[in-house]
Amino acid sequence: MFVRPMVFDASMIARPARPGDGVNNPLIVTQATDSNQTLTVAAMAGGVYQRAGMTAGRSDTTDTAANIIAAFPNMDIGDSMVLVISVSVAFTLTLLAGAGVTLAGATTVIANSMRLFLVTKTGAATVTITGL
Repeated sequence: MFVRPMVFDASMIARPARPGDGVNNPLIVTQATDSNQTLTVAAMAGGVYQRAGMTAGRSDTTDTAANIIAAFPNMDIGDSMVLVISVSVAFTLTLLAGAGVTLAGATTVIANSMRLFLVTKTGAATVTITGL
């Protein structure tokens, strides 16, 4: 979940974390269902989404931008969080965009690998998820 934690600057003065401060506390959420799924905001909140149990290539559709923005009220426009999507089986996962979400960059995670995604609030009602 995106929460703006407090960090200390070089003068040991506490301030809210900003992009690039490198604060993270990931949690793996595993989806083992053998069908196309919705990548829910609850699964995204942990920072690591793992797909297992697939017996063929699958496509997961992101939650809507409205749901993502509502779940992370501390995100300002331009703020981003890192999402890792891992596939632990011998099939490819393709990411599809939910309403209000724009996908950029790579949108597939190949078999037995992982990909980093940057989830960015781009407007009051829009999110861009960029595969790196």
